[in-house]
Amino acid sequence: MEIYQTFASVYDKMQYDVNYPFWIEKLDSYIKKHNPASKQVLELACGTGTIGIGLSKKGYICDGVDISEDMLTVAQAKAYDAGVKMKFFNQNMTEFFTKRKYDMICCMCDGMNYLTDNDQIIQTFERMEMHLNDNGIVIFDLSSGYKLEHVIGNHTFAETFETEAYIWENEFDTVSRRLSFNLTLFVEEDGVYYREEEHHIQRAYEIEEIKSLIPDQLELIEILDGDTFESVKDQSHRICFILKKK
Repeated sequence: MEIYQTFASVYDKMQYDVNYPFWIEKLDSYIKKHNPASKQVLELACGTGTIGIGLSKKGYICDGVDISEDMLTVAQAKAYDAGVKMKFFNQNMTEFFTKRKYDMICCMCDGMNYLTDNDQIIQTFERMEMHLNDNGIVIFDLSSGYKLEHVIGNHTFAETFETEAYIWENEFDTVSRRLSFNLTLFVEEDGVYYREEEHHIQRAYEIEEIKSLIPDQLELIEILDGDTFESVKDQSHRICFILKKK
């Protein structure tokens, strides 16, 4: 089954604890800091479009790319309801092509962790560089190895909402550095609960690994804690990288 096919309709409910307004403000501030003339923005692994919609409201012209058609259906509806114009592309970020150039490309909320080998990371960096204008910047985050192994790995989480419930079972392999997780969703319809399942795989990367994969055309200019946007700590849950096209 395509990932996020079942969960697209409830994804935003499950993300209730993500401080999207804070992220949008921080993205805006780092765009202004590193490429203040920016207008065109692309979000990879855009999901239901929350970040792109938020940046659009700040005056940026935003596009979104996601591998899940169902997530993009939700994103399109949200953009329409918000009164913003966005173009969405149903593509894999290792191969995306939009025929446009951008001043900033971002990939937030651990989308890059779904790239499970070095070649996929390199291919995505190459696509980013290809789509950047001169002096364009890239901002992306990764769930840290600490988070995937010690916070999520080998734990089970469950939660109920008004008409939905989910069980999230995780297993972390310390050799492959991969997190495998099963999501089981129960959705109520006309008094009957229907069960759906999805299987996901993410990989943990260390900072030095990512640095070694950045192509020569992109310069690493900042590494930050992706939740606080302060200095990275040993137990940071999310790592944010900022690159600039040379």
